[in-house]
Amino acid sequence: MRQWSPDKEFNQETVGIDTWDEEKIGKYRIKESQQIHKALVQATEQLITAARVIIDKVRQGGRVITIGAGGSGVAGMSVMRELPQNHQDAKVEQFFYCVAGGSAIFEKFGREELEDSPEEGRKDVEAMHLSKNDVLICISATGRTPYTRTAAAVARQRGAFTIAMVCQKNVELGGEVDHEIVLDIGPETLVGATCGKAASVQKEALDVIFDIVMVKLGYTNGNVTRPRLVHDKARIREAYFRQKG
Repeated sequence: MRQWSPDKEFNQETVGIDTWDEEKIGKYRIKESQQIHKALVQATEQLITAARVIIDKVRQGGRVITIGAGGSGVAGMSVMRELPQNHQDAKVEQFFYCVAGGSAIFEKFGREELEDSPEEGRKDVEAMHLSKNDVLICISATGRTPYTRTAAAVARQRGAFTIAMVCQKNVELGGEVDHEIVLDIGPETLVGATCGKAASVQKEALDVIFDIVMVKLGYTNGNVTRPRLVHDKARIREAYFRQKG
């Protein structure tokens, strides 16, 4: 059975939060959001290294996939589903995501229990048919999720380059991959709510990585995207920049 790390996850500062007024709770939560920026700054070199690896692998025809359970999987999904929309050269077959439970993540409770299933992690990765040119970004706030750890192990066995994105230092997943990104945001305001700062910093970190990747692969016109022209917003913007030259 998985172990809990109260020394890393229990927030001593919010003991008694149920006695605070609304203003104090809100101000504390806003203050804590500053930890997201701090964590990104501390992880800068790790993020840049990840981006460089991805660029190299994609140029060799490789794929980039995020994988995670629950909120961590959704953080990956929120970034990866947008890449082929915003960058028409980023093919859906090359940039995609995997969330434990698949489409069931959209159900009321989203199959959260699958984070405890090594079998699901193995099954999902084996279905990807990974190769040495592929990159699997394994996202887990605690770095202990059985689903994600097994996914990383299977991916390494298949020769893929594995990246861990975790929100605590010195966790299991970080030592089981080729490259670790540590986003140390400290304990959540509410113990156990890793859909808070953890999910936010995971998405921001992925945005940093893929902004670098998209620009350096030549998928943008300077600082302007080349999106799929599937709605008026994109068509109007494209016409403006085409006319502007």
